[in-house]
Amino acid sequence: MTAPLLHVIGAGPWQVPTIRRARSLGLRVLVSDGWDERPGYAIADLCERASIVDAEATLAAARRHRVAGVLCDTTDNGVFAAAYAAESLGLPGVGIEAALNCTDKSRMAARAQAAGLPVPHWRRIESFGELVAAEAALGSPVVVKPVDNQSGRGVSVVNAAVQLRAAYDCAIAHSRSRTALVQRLAAGTEVIVDSIVAAGRVHRLGLAVKSPYADNPTISSRITYGASGPPTPPELIDAANAALIAALGVRQGLVHAEYMVADGQVVPIDVAARGGGVMIYSHVLPAVSGVDAMRAAIDLALGRPADLRPAHAPRAANIEFLRAPPGLVAAVGGVDEARAMPGVAAVHLNIGVGQRMGALNHKDDRLGFVIAVADDAETAIALSRAAAARIEVRIAADEGVSA
Repeated sequence: MTAPLLHVIGAGPWQVPTIRRARSLGLRVLVSDGWDERPGYAIADLCERASIVDAEATLAAARRHRVAGVLCDTTDNGVFAAAYAAESLGLPGVGIEAALNCTDKSRMAARAQAAGLPVPHWRRIESFGELVAAEAALGSPVVVKPVDNQSGRGVSVVNAAVQLRAAYDCAIAHSRSRTALVQRLAAGTEVIVDSIVAAGRVHRLGLAVKSPYADNPTISSRITYGASGPPTPPELIDAANAALIAALGVRQGLVHAEYMVADGQVVPIDVAARGGGVMIYSHVLPAVSGVDAMRAAIDLALGRPADLRPAHAPRAANIEFLRAPPGLVAAVGGVDEARAMPGVAAVHLNIGVGQRMGALNHKDDRLGFVIAVADDAETAIALSRAAAARIEVRIAADEGVSA
């Protein structure tokens, strides 16, 4: 018999683990991506050129190859195309309506608000004048973000009216629909809840505390799973998470959600109907939950029951992000030594030699990250920081700065 064909949306480096995992399970894999050169092309069984934001082209590729399932694992940009292809072909998926709710931040806020969750006051804006009026009505500080992007791209915190023009231009430049959301800035401790929806139930796979950078609080310097915080009982966070997922209509699959918790309130900030980036989905969740999240997501996409029983006791993990001064990267050392250290699960660099470090405007402006796994959060933090200290970056001398 011919093995079932799984359609993975995207063939970039973050999809490579899913492609390899599916093939290790005896499946064939079709990947579709709009770029000419992608690492997933070399390891998949079949490839199609179709942008991950082009739902009709994605559906055409899936239909042409008669796929058995469609999976968008770690990118918001492909969530709608995956849902559209799956639903059009009668295959399991997150659902078209849920995909829209999870990829449009204004729909997300409206659904959460309608469900009675404590959503900070917000407005959808399509012009600079609307932003000025919204900021005056809402009062600073506010967050301005594109309604349809990911990874913190185009997100700004505005503390004074003089910052509005730059924030608006940044958000609109990162929005395919040239539309933004302005929202009152929520205070508290930011947490991540990683879940998988299966057979009508929400199963939490991970709970993390985020530590923001002082100079850009919308970007994390550290993400810790298994920490002693947050200052709100996990049961309350789980209840809010389940309520949000129900309000958004997610039928099945991975959900990566972010909340601000303070004074017993769990405030939704953002949610995505896919696995967490920075290797959360592929490296962190299996360690901290004991559940093979990747296999579970693949099984659900194929209409199979997912095995969510932990294979081992939960552990802790820490993602320590790396920074370097702005300038041209002349040399990077110590990466292999960091990777070889006990407890280190992964080291990844976003920016390499010959590329330029810029200001910390969005998440991809960080140099990279180190992931460490241990039996407790304090040890995981210590291990990841020790590994990060091994990594040395030199900025070109003519840039006037070195590290």
